[in-house]
Amino acid sequence: MARREWKMLKKDASDPPSPLVLYEPQLKEAEANLVAARAAVSQAELDLSRTTVSAPFSCVVLSENLGPGQNVRAGNSVAILADSTMAEVVVPIPLPELAWLDVPRSGTTDKGSPAEVHLSGGNPQATWEGRIDRTLAEVDPQGRMARLVVGINDPYLLHHPRQSGQPDLCIGSFAEVKFRGRLLKDVVVIPRQALRDSNTVWLMDDDHLLRSRSVEPLRLESESVVLGAGLNPGERVILTNLSGGADGMKLRPVEAEDATP
Repeated sequence: MARREWKMLKKDASDPPSPLVLYEPQLKEAEANLVAARAAVSQAELDLSRTTVSAPFSCVVLSENLGPGQNVRAGNSVAILADSTMAEVVVPIPLPELAWLDVPRSGTTDKGSPAEVHLSGGNPQATWEGRIDRTLAEVDPQGRMARLVVGINDPYLLHHPRQSGQPDLCIGSFAEVKFRGRLLKDVVVIPRQALRDSNTVWLMDDDHLLRSRSVEPLRLESESVVLGAGLNPGERVILTNLSGGADGMKLRPVEAEDATP
């Protein structure tokens, strides 16, 4: 338009029009402003993409430190996340109990012993299946017990059907853990009170005489003893604590109907 107007006013002029007449400085300024505006749009789109915070794994948010319009610098804590695919329960157990459980070792593909996790509180639906994942590197400093780590898949039931009334296995909950240990074959279980000193038991033979027999205890529990050897089928074990009991003592068996309630 400026060039046409100049030609209309200067029909006989042979000199080219001045850049100021053609508004060339203003045109270059407008082009520069357009480039700057496009750069600002690109930067705004990049900033907008960075306002979306995503986790690199499936998780639940325990706490967050973000708000609208807040600037986040490198190294700032924005949230605390917990893995939602697996939860871990640390269980202290006596060191001798490790012999009856399968604990995976580093660098192997062995599976740990199964475990059943119950939430404390009596809710029968609050049950999860787990498995021993590993042991911690040090024992409990107070009880001097080994600490097993039990892994439970999908503690928040995001990928499995939820039974009626079943809650989430939230972090910090009190839980009880039952392990399924190794199966013992060809063993005999007797009451704890039947085990005498020096790993012996008292038996009553066919002549009603007391006989002392050495046995091989495999496992001591609160109310029972698991024996690996020493007893034969059909033998009668004496449960009564006899004062002055000795091998060959005459005994009188107490039948069920004669026993005092």
